[in-house]
Amino acid sequence: MKIKLEIKVFSKERPNGFIFNKMYDASVVPNIGEKVKDNIFVEHKSVIDVIYDFDQNEVKVCLISKEMPDHALNGHIQEVATLHNWVQKIKKEEDTK
Repeated sequence: MKIKLEIKVFSKERPNGFIFNKMYDASVVPNIGEKVKDNIFVEHKSVIDVIYDFDQNEVKVCLISKEMPDHALNGHIQEVATLHNWVQKIKKEEDTK
C-alpha cells in the first residue's frame, strides 16, 4: 500500500501556508501519536491523522504542522522540499475559501 505523508508549513503572517506531500511504499501504517522520520525534518514529526483510501490503495498520513518564519516561505522551503522529494500540493479554488 502507498503512504502519502502530508505536512502543512505556515507562518504567523500566512496561516494557510503550504501543504507538502511525499509518497512511500509501505507494509505498515503509522498510528496517530506515533512519530515519523524523514531526512527533511530535524526532529521526528507526530502523526495527527490517518485516512485510508481503499479506492486509490493509499493511506494519507497527516503530520503535525510546522511554523516557520515568513521569509522562509518565499522559496526556501520549496527548494528544500524538492531536494527531499516532497511535492507542494496545489490548492484548488475551493480549498482557499
